[in-house]
Amino acid sequence: MEKPSLGSDLVFHPATHADRVDALRVLANALPGRQPVDMQLMLGAYEVALEGVSRWGLAQATRSILQGSLAHSFMPSPPELRREIDRIMIPHVEARRREAEAARRYKWDEHSKSRALPAPKGDPNAVAKWHAKRNAEKAAAAVKSTSASIDQTLFADKDQRAQRTPADAVSDFISRHDRRHSDALGRTNAKGADQ
Repeated sequence: MEKPSLGSDLVFHPATHADRVDALRVLANALPGRQPVDMQLMLGAYEVALEGVSRWGLAQATRSILQGSLAHSFMPSPPELRREIDRIMIPHVEARRREAEAARRYKWDEHSKSRALPAPKGDPNAVAKWHAKRNAEKAAAAVKSTSASIDQTLFADKDQRAQRTPADAVSDFISRHDRRHSDALGRTNAKGADQ
């Protein structure tokens, strides 16, 4: 059997009852072992030991045992067979754990947030819900912008400024500019007189 890539779902495909029986039949016929007193009890013990194993792990462990991976050349006991399967699966389990950790770590917050999407097409109910939600969001934004607190000291002359003509605004700008220029000139002259 060809070794699949690490983290592949093929590696974790669960073994069926037939897969487990086939592996035990191969091991029992190929390796010497004690004749059990109660065959049903022995099969039950192997079934418990092999709960949740994958088809690929079971096949690879059987192959590995036949190639001499155990310290002895006898039929493995149920715990020995399970340990061999778990040993073979370690790199694949670790690869899957790393993939899950990387997916969790590099997941952006935007993936979990709802986004404003274009209106859905086709279903009139979905389109109506979308329009209602969008209008509610616009209304909430308008209320928020109009109810924002305004510092009255900054805009004390707001009403007067709204009634000014463009000519008044220009003349006001020029007078402020002249005032700043004359103030800066006065400070420069004062510095020169001090020296």
